[in-house]
Amino acid sequence: MKNRFAAFLALSILLAQAYPAVATWGPFVSLGTTIVNADVSCAGTTGGQAVCAASAFSNVLLVNQYNGTAWSGWTKLAGAISSAPSCANDGAGNVICAARNSSGGLAATVFNGSAWSAEVRVTGALDSAPSCASLGAGKVLCAARSSNGGLTSSLYNGTTWSAFTTQAATSVSAPGCASDDAGHAVCAMRDKSGAVIINRYNGTGWDGFINVGGVATGDPTCSDDGISGDAVCFVRGSDVTLYDSRYSGGAWAPAQWTGWTSIRGSVASRGGCSVLAAGQMICGISAIGGSALDVNEYNGSVWTGFRQLSHTAIGNPNCTNLASGSVLCTVVGLNNQVASTVGP
Repeated sequence: MKNRFAAFLALSILLAQAYPAVATWGPFVSLGTTIVNADVSCAGTTGGQAVCAASAFSNVLLVNQYNGTAWSGWTKLAGAISSAPSCANDGAGNVICAARNSSGGLAATVFNGSAWSAEVRVTGALDSAPSCASLGAGKVLCAARSSNGGLTSSLYNGTTWSAFTTQAATSVSAPGCASDDAGHAVCAMRDKSGAVIINRYNGTGWDGFINVGGVATGDPTCSDDGISGDAVCFVRGSDVTLYDSRYSGGAWAPAQWTGWTSIRGSVASRGGCSVLAAGQMICGISAIGGSALDVNEYNGSVWTGFRQLSHTAIGNPNCTNLASGSVLCTVVGLNNQVASTVGP
């Protein structure tokens, strides 16, 4: 008995050392009793704080503020929207949240650290929800699928939004866009064959679509990894596990991207991933079957493996970095209410 207990204790210690992130995720905190009809998007502000946006069942934009401990509760902003929102920090202390408006263009609002601006409407023909990414220095790019399958985008320069311009493509998905921490944005889409096509906005124009292969069965998402010039994109594969491919900077060419590698999991639709620290990441998924929020950590060399957190999830999670060096993940539950947890 004594030897068996010693062996059990040794195994417990090894498991704790192998998966330190799981034990340190905080409890789930409600964002309020308001119900939402789409996935939530969040962006970190300063000092471990964040803001989130969602779509109400009345098709107006909902916003919420996290002070590092608790949520302010959902507030409705004026103006009708017709998609899930996307939020991005502009690198100058503000957060921009945008959604497709009722006429097919863009509806956007700016949070300046204390208040939200009046909605701005940008004329366009968006065929999907937008995905927004920071270019730094007060600039944000928002892109969506166009009505003919291209990538249509508008640039916010800190004051005004540009007219939408479209890059030709044959996509069948909304884009997933992210900053590369070097003043650029990468946007990934799924084409008609299931392969992933990616374009980069270089600060003044687009570098052109490149095909990085794969067999995607969900909308791609992308994230920065805290290293200047780099980016990582994620997609659900035909085996319903989550795959990643990494861009190491330099020339804009398929050879600069790694091949697609499964990081496992059982993904209902798509993952929500965020930088944790330079070269380190967190990904959250809604798991098939268990309908739970599962998280996986990349420690700079390997993914440690998905582990289930005790919360029922029906939506796709959104994870965003907090200034405290941790990640905030939000997810819609069975009651169409939103909860969040902070880790690792």
